[in-house]
Amino acid sequence: MKAILGLKLLVCLAWMGLSFLLVFTGSSGDGPVDGATAQGMHVTAELAMLIFATALVELFGIAGTWSLKRWGVYILAGCSMLSFVLGLRTGQGFAIVSLATLLVAGFGIMMHWKDFE
Repeated sequence: MKAILGLKLLVCLAWMGLSFLLVFTGSSGDGPVDGATAQGMHVTAELAMLIFATALVELFGIAGTWSLKRWGVYILAGCSMLSFVLGLRTGQGFAIVSLATLLVAGFGIMMHWKDFE
């Protein structure tokens, strides 16, 4: 199960990296910015902040699950579903990776649920 949580941790860190990438690519306009471009940059920045906040809370869920606490599983499940939805919103392949790690982690946690307190 620790390998599964390690995989979730790597995906979470990838989400954080993606959020920084979204902020930097959305704010590096070289030329003049018209209204539509400014609106798109604003939406990208908001989405990046949501992704970063979700990934940060998901780190707490991973730590709680690693310590065999049920609250960690609940946080991890909620944040994983939210990161899947945000991944669909960004249109990146991270949604598929997020869903796959959620399913694998869910199966691993289900096998050890009696050990959680």
